[in-house]
Amino acid sequence: MMMMQARTPHNTRLVLDRAWFEGVYQALDRLHDDACADRLSSLSPLGPAEIVGWLEEFIYTAQETIFEIRAAYPGGNVTKAERFS
Repeated sequence: MMMMQARTPHNTRLVLDRAWFEGVYQALDRLHDDACADRLSSLSPLGPAEIVGWLEEFIYTAQETIFEIRAAYPGGNVTKAERFS
């Protein structure tokens, strides 16, 4: 599946702080809640297949990123995060 890529302009610094990760988590949690309640059509103009496609892309990219981070920090504690503390 070919996905469109949104790019952050090179002169804009993306800060991946706790608030950014919490925002991503909250968005996915909201999507999960609405999917469980069969409210996807009220949340997004995208169809279920396209939403699943995006989620699969997110999962693949997240898994590859985890692999790269662990490879860059061998022996480091990079297995768990403190969420919402």
